[in-house]
Amino acid sequence: MPRLLLINPSSKRFGLGNIRSTAWPPLNLPYLAALTPDHYKVEVIDENIEPFRFQKADIVGITAYSSAVNRGYEIAQIYRKQGIPTVMGGIHVSMMPQEAINYCDAIVVGEAEHVWSDVLQDFEAGTLKRQYRGAWADLEKLPLPRRDVLQNDYYIWGSIQTSRGCPMNCTFCSVTAFNGGRFRRRRLEDVITELEQIPQKKVMITDDNLIGYSKADREWAKVFFSRIIEKGIKKIFLVQSSIQFGDDLELIRLASKGGLRVLFIGLESVNPDSLKSYQKGVNLKRLQQDLYHKLISGIRAEGIAVFGAFVMGCDDDDISIFDTTLEFVESAHLDVLQVTKPTPLPGTQLWHTLLNEGRILNQDYPKAWEEYRLTKMVYTPAKMTIEDVYEGFTYMRKIYYGFWRTVKRTLNTLLTTQNLISTILAYKFNVSYRKAFKESEHYTIYNRPGLKRKFRRNSPTAK
Repeated sequence: MPRLLLINPSSKRFGLGNIRSTAWPPLNLPYLAALTPDHYKVEVIDENIEPFRFQKADIVGITAYSSAVNRGYEIAQIYRKQGIPTVMGGIHVSMMPQEAINYCDAIVVGEAEHVWSDVLQDFEAGTLKRQYRGAWADLEKLPLPRRDVLQNDYYIWGSIQTSRGCPMNCTFCSVTAFNGGRFRRRRLEDVITELEQIPQKKVMITDDNLIGYSKADREWAKVFFSRIIEKGIKKIFLVQSSIQFGDDLELIRLASKGGLRVLFIGLESVNPDSLKSYQKGVNLKRLQQDLYHKLISGIRAEGIAVFGAFVMGCDDDDISIFDTTLEFVESAHLDVLQVTKPTPLPGTQLWHTLLNEGRILNQDYPKAWEEYRLTKMVYTPAKMTIEDVYEGFTYMRKIYYGFWRTVKRTLNTLLTTQNLISTILAYKFNVSYRKAFKESEHYTIYNRPGLKRKFRRNSPTAK
């Protein structure tokens, strides 16, 4: 019986996925396990939750994001030295195939499900090719992922995917480059069947946008939550969606009744020029119509905490963006805050633009990929220095995570949502982010006197 070892390497940086109360399992490796013939013994190592230890294997599959790909390359070399074939795939490998092929025996470019059987057949025949190119999978034909290969006793959250692809193609996002611009859905009944099999009470729906990009997609989401209610499925959901979720009160109420307790929304910016540069027209329209507060309030009023995400530090931002964003976060009563920097991930429009302009600072690849973890500036923005950005992030998060502000925010979540579960989850997410901030170089290096004087807009230095 051949042994297949599937590995998800870690960048060794702590974030939501590494802290047990907010950790959820990867789905790509369980999908490959489900497509692996029964005569294989399949094992998985997720370095986000367990240390890597060499295990015997006949073939090794490794997936990695850009920030963790060096660790993936390192692990691949361990097995190659033992004469064990290594296959690498995932979003970074798909965007940088000519680099990745130097560190493993074979690569899969694109979604791997379509070609996985070819990889294993060639391995068994001793004719493993250097490169396989996967097509975008027909989600209606995918098997249910094998969760039995995961350490389910560790993961507090379960995870499930109902769709892939995005037509929006935001400049900093690689989803369209990897999963395509066509929005693909799984069969509703397959999703419900899988959902009933997930052992965890809490479930993250990993879709980039659950409600999709058309009226039919939104109706699908309504039927999805209606079916959950009808079948009496008692789960607690974390969902990712666009701000358009707030446009539909019927959807909000169905989702809340069906168990949605935290909604992650990529708000991205309160600067209209930044939204234009990000190509985030959906957000720009609602920002210009002054609807952000109303839409967020409508979601929270139905018992759902709002998890707002922002990307700050682009060419259209100056130092006022930090105080402007903080003011919005507090006036809109966002329950959880995520702030990241505009990172030119390989394959994105931002990557191609900055590379062509010669603005990426450290091009010592692959080592430099360690900086592509959404917390580092790898280029100098037009209107600020890199130090300005780091200090601005420190200023903003130091205030947001202050003790009394956290107490006030948590009480507001409870009083507004009137839902204890939503409040507890929002608090735990904030604790995770606060922990990451306290352990970051932003806090240790840039937590200097005078940040309020520099970044408050009514300060004479904040221009």
